[in-house]
Amino acid sequence: MNAIILPNYGPAENLRFQEITTPVPAATDVLVRVKASGVNKLDILKASGAMQAVFPLPLPWIPGIDFAGVIEAVGEQVQGFTVGDEVYGASLFGGANAEYMTINPQFMAKKPRSLTFVEAASVPVAAQTAWQVVFQDAQLKSGQTILIHGGAGAVGSYAIQLAHQAGATVIVTAAADSEEYVKTLGADVFIDYKKELFESVVDQVDAVIDLVGGEVQQRSYGLVKAGGYLVSTTQPVSDELAAKHNIHATFAQLQPSQQGLAQIATQLDKGQLRINLGEVFSLSQAADAWHTVLGNPGTSTPKKNGRIVLDHA
Repeated sequence: MNAIILPNYGPAENLRFQEITTPVPAATDVLVRVKASGVNKLDILKASGAMQAVFPLPLPWIPGIDFAGVIEAVGEQVQGFTVGDEVYGASLFGGANAEYMTINPQFMAKKPRSLTFVEAASVPVAAQTAWQVVFQDAQLKSGQTILIHGGAGAVGSYAIQLAHQAGATVIVTAAADSEEYVKTLGADVFIDYKKELFESVVDQVDAVIDLVGGEVQQRSYGLVKAGGYLVSTTQPVSDELAAKHNIHATFAQLQPSQQGLAQIATQLDKGQLRINLGEVFSLSQAADAWHTVLGNPGTSTPKKNGRIVLDHA
C-alpha cells in the first residue's frame, strides 16, 4: 500500500510518499481501506519533535488522526461491524494518512450516511473535541453565556453550533471576514479580535472555550464567573490564575469514543450540524497540506476555514 511516512522528526519536507506493507488487523481490530483522512496541527507538532516528552513517535511514523473509509477485514473478536461497513473515526496514535490502517472499533463509528468520505474525514476530531469541551469540560447549560475564542476554525464552528442548540448565549472572537459565517452557525455576539479588546465587550460569562492560547488565555481568566469554567485545547491552563478567580480551568485532551461519534453522525444526518471542510489535497500532497495548515510564508495559505483533508482516491 501507499502511505505518508515520517522517517525522522522534522518539518513537512521530511514526509515521504512511499509503498509499504499493508497491516494485518489484530483479533480486536479492523482493517480499514481509508478513502480520506484529515490533516491536524497536532500531527505537525508531534512531527517537529516539540512534543517528544508527551507524544514520542515510533519512527518511521504514519501521521493522520481523522479518517473515513470502508472495512476490509474484521478481527475475530470484533462485534458490531462487518466487512463493507462505511466508517469514520479518530486514531490518536496516527496511521490514517495511508491507503489502509488498522484500528480498534471503540475509536470509530458508522459513517454519516449524508456525507461523502472526504466530508466525513473532516469531522471526527473537530466535532468530538467541541462536544467534549462544551458539555463535559465546560458543563454548559441552557440559559448560560459562553465565550468561544477562535470560533471560525474546525473545532470552534462545531462548538458554536452545539452551544447555540443547547440554548446558551454564544459570544465569538474571530477575524472580521468570519463574522457572517459564525453568525450563521449561531453566534449571538461577534468580536473582531483585531479591532476590539474582548474584555471591553465581555464580562462574567459562565464559560470560556480557548482555541487560541497565549495571551488570549491569560486575559480570559478574569472574565469567568466564580465557579465557572475555562477550557483550553491549545496549552496547559494556569492553576494559580484559576484559583485566584475561583474558577475551574481545564486543559482538554480529546478522548474519542464510538458512542460520541455515533451521536455526532446522527446529528449530521438529521441536519442538526454543519460540517467545516477546508481545502482538499491528494494523499501524495500531504506536505503541501501541512504547509497550508501552518500558513507558511512562501507557500500556500488557507483559502477557507475548516479541516484540511487528504482525498485518497
